[in-house]
Amino acid sequence: FFSQFIKYSTMRFCAGTLAFLAAAAVMSASPAGAFVVQPGASKVSGLTQLRRRPGRRGKSRASRPVLNDSSLAATTMKPYLETLVDGNNLTADDTEAIFSSILADDFDPLQVSALLMLLRAKGETKTEVAGMVRAMNKGCNAVNLSGKKLLDIVGTGGDGADTINISTASVVLAAAAGCVVAKAGNRSVSSACGSADVLEALGVKVDLSPKGVEECVEKTNIAFMFAPVNHPSMRFVAPVRKSLGVRSCFNILGPMTNAAGAQRAVIGVFDDGLAPLMADTLIEVGKVDHAVVIHGCGLDEISPLGASKIVEVKNTAPEGKPKVYEKTEYNFDPLDVGVPRCVVEDLKGGDPEMNREEFKKVLLGGSHTNAKRDAVCLNAGFGIYVYGLADTIEEGVRLARSTLESGKATELLETWVKASNEVEG
Repeated sequence: FFSQFIKYSTMRFCAGTLAFLAAAAVMSASPAGAFVVQPGASKVSGLTQLRRRPGRRGKSRASRPVLNDSSLAATTMKPYLETLVDGNNLTADDTEAIFSSILADDFDPLQVSALLMLLRAKGETKTEVAGMVRAMNKGCNAVNLSGKKLLDIVGTGGDGADTINISTASVVLAAAAGCVVAKAGNRSVSSACGSADVLEALGVKVDLSPKGVEECVEKTNIAFMFAPVNHPSMRFVAPVRKSLGVRSCFNILGPMTNAAGAQRAVIGVFDDGLAPLMADTLIEVGKVDHAVVIHGCGLDEISPLGASKIVEVKNTAPEGKPKVYEKTEYNFDPLDVGVPRCVVEDLKGGDPEMNREEFKKVLLGGSHTNAKRDAVCLNAGFGIYVYGLADTIEEGVRLARSTLESGKATELLETWVKASNEVEG
């Protein structure tokens, strides 16, 4: 316990020190009386309505004339940084406004670095992250699948285990069982093979336009949404994230910003401390109907390694009424559904070529099993459960298993590969 405490304290100290130095550099270079984008303000002909942030002594805000956008990058970040340096939280409107500007490449990278590290050192709140999610959703190239109930099984990555692509195989199995899937993903960032990498190796066309995704779902009930296509503004923050080299709030935003607005989701996190934050954020944003946020024995997915921590959120309001969420936390042990233990080496994958072959083997029909097939059944079973095809997790896993043994998952994969290459790119 003591060693873990020291490790945690050191990480917080380092993040805090980095944040302080970056913020100090930014604020020393910024003039006093800075202005900030008015939350909800619209840009017209390159102009933005601004407002003055209150001083530390509570001075009243004075309205200012409209200024050209080009003047914002050097001045508008300072009030947010001061709020965070003082140890205070930002509002959802604050983070929505500032992250909208970040995604529009309106700020200097040093300012963005300072903001991200101050948020990390303080600890992001559900309200702050909800504002970030709304900003990303507004700035994305959306996929219009309105009227369809959609599922995504996705993880934050970052567990460093280099397993096979469990969540990606799981969505194929869940779709074969009857779910409609809009899978979000990207190339590898922290692993040897990302979801886009393995699907491309399998022959799936991964960089479909929103229109192509819509057509693919209509044909096969499954499609892949490639992050650079749907969230192109993320290219502006990529250099900052790479230079920082440490986790920031952007690591957890991807799984909560499905471009098709999937209402059902299984979201895996690499750090069990993030599960409650992400669940609370999903409630705050108010788009999902049923989701589980999971952390499993150091992985960002459920596995036979041991029990997983689950935070489940479910909308209990009648359809068409304002959402009312029920949140429950519990542990799920694969032993309870007849899945035996394994070790992490049993789940190991490799580069895209290796994972392609493992992917095919995992989805083959037949009653044979191993840890990899078990892991895919577990995650697909949770997807089937939140989608509503099963009343319990156990029933969901059972349906996933029978679908896998039937060979339907392999058939769907072949259909998906063909359809993705035929639809409009």
